[in-house]
Amino acid sequence: MNLERFVDGHLTEVTTDGSRVSLRLEAYVEYRLVPGEVSVVEVFELSADPAELEAAEPPSADHSLEEPWSWEHDGLVTVEFFAPLRIRVTAAAFELESLGVEPRPVPPSPYPDRCAFESADALGLATRLERDVVWRTYGGEAGTPTDPGGWFLQRRDRLASSLTGVFCRATAPVAFERHDADDELWRSVQLLGRHASRVSSGNCVFEPADWVTWVTTGVLPPVERLRR
Repeated sequence: MNLERFVDGHLTEVTTDGSRVSLRLEAYVEYRLVPGEVSVVEVFELSADPAELEAAEPPSADHSLEEPWSWEHDGLVTVEFFAPLRIRVTAAAFELESLGVEPRPVPPSPYPDRCAFESADALGLATRLERDVVWRTYGGEAGTPTDPGGWFLQRRDRLASSLTGVFCRATAPVAFERHDADDELWRSVQLLGRHASRVSSGNCVFEPADWVTWVTTGVLPPVERLRR
């Protein structure tokens, strides 16, 4: 069974009815990333009766399928998806039915642990953090990088108990990624975005004031203000 069409698609539902197992799958016909634009998906039902289901938990509709695959053994076919945990169905035969196409408006999805600041200098931004926040290499002591790419920001009193912190790449734009950092430190790094010209996170591009509002309140601006 060729499941390649569902790469980057979604497994949204698994249902059972007696011995019958049904999977609701989505494959992109038109894929869009920008918030407010409209993607088009084709919806399928993959079913088998009788079938054996192995699933630790229900699928997450937001999880993108990476490498769905199938194989045959002893006259049975097994299909496997990670959505995000493994879901496996084994049966003698499967039926794949198209249920039609559906439009899907793209929601704004900023990352909770990554952001990038345009027109900003990493070393200059770091001087605005609390005095106890220092630069360090992976597992290293406090230092002063001439190029902060590949360095971390961490509290001085956590250097002995943590190997990382907030990772920084001195690229254009400057990028920050949370690893082992407390909530207060990560929030302080995020709020440095008020000194940038624009902030990118996930599929969103923020004006600095909108970014600060989202970080502090969780409220997003109108979708038209988040487009690249």
